[in-house]
Amino acid sequence: MKKPVSISRCTASAPISELPRAFVRHIAALVTVLAAGACASLGAPGAAVPDRPGYTDTPTALPARAVELEAGWTDDRTAAAPGIAGTAYVTVGEALLRVGVGARTELRVFGNSFATSRTDGTPTVRGMEDVKLGAKINLRAVPDGVHSLLPSAALLVAATLPTGASGISAGSAQPEVKLAVSWTTPSPFSVYANAGLGSFETASGRVTRQWTSVAGWWAVSPKVSVYGEGLSIGRVSGNGGGASSNDIDAGATYLLNDRFQIDVRVGRGVGSALSRERFIGAGFARRW
Repeated sequence: MKKPVSISRCTASAPISELPRAFVRHIAALVTVLAAGACASLGAPGAAVPDRPGYTDTPTALPARAVELEAGWTDDRTAAAPGIAGTAYVTVGEALLRVGVGARTELRVFGNSFATSRTDGTPTVRGMEDVKLGAKINLRAVPDGVHSLLPSAALLVAATLPTGASGISAGSAQPEVKLAVSWTTPSPFSVYANAGLGSFETASGRVTRQWTSVAGWWAVSPKVSVYGEGLSIGRVSGNGGGASSNDIDAGATYLLNDRFQIDVRVGRGVGSALSRERFIGAGFARRW
């Protein structure tokens, strides 16, 4: 139901990498091809459990042999203001391949997107974003019919590889760790929350940034759900600077069948620095 947070928006532009780009690119491509090829022989009963379209991941890990592909499109624009240039960042792809490898663990390959980045008065930059590899490990699973004060919980770990295009890539590996939790209620309402910590490189050295997000979901019918969500990204800790930022968004999902979901969303930035930001998106999730 929800989209993973990317810390790429928090990175600096200085390209720093400890591994040759060609080597990393070839290894990442090989992992992606092998994972995609596995779809022909894998499969498990059960409905789709997407992490898109919002920022907040679910704590549910796919069961062993299950495969799920999630993908989408987002158009994020910030209007110009006196003394401030307008920007646009459009992503097509947002690919996430999830493969269950145990009762409580899934592997995750983020092919990510072809991105177009434009700032008024400067040349447009286009190319692929960085690949990201990760895993989700379920720590506590609570059945939907059980309404416990202790939530379902999972630990998510991941790291980007500097495989993207110049001007799009972060230029160095970006590891991150995240805790995802959820609560159900006797009503059709449920709550999801994430707390994450990521590290990235700047010209002044490696720094960290934390973020939190909370999403409330309402099941309108067995096929239709709607949600509202807030994301807060904290200031950089360590060498360097950077302001905090906040976003809110809302959207809806529709199940074409138990294994195929489509989604739409719309959102905006919150606060004086991001009040002119607006974004829209759409996508799908397909389970095998």
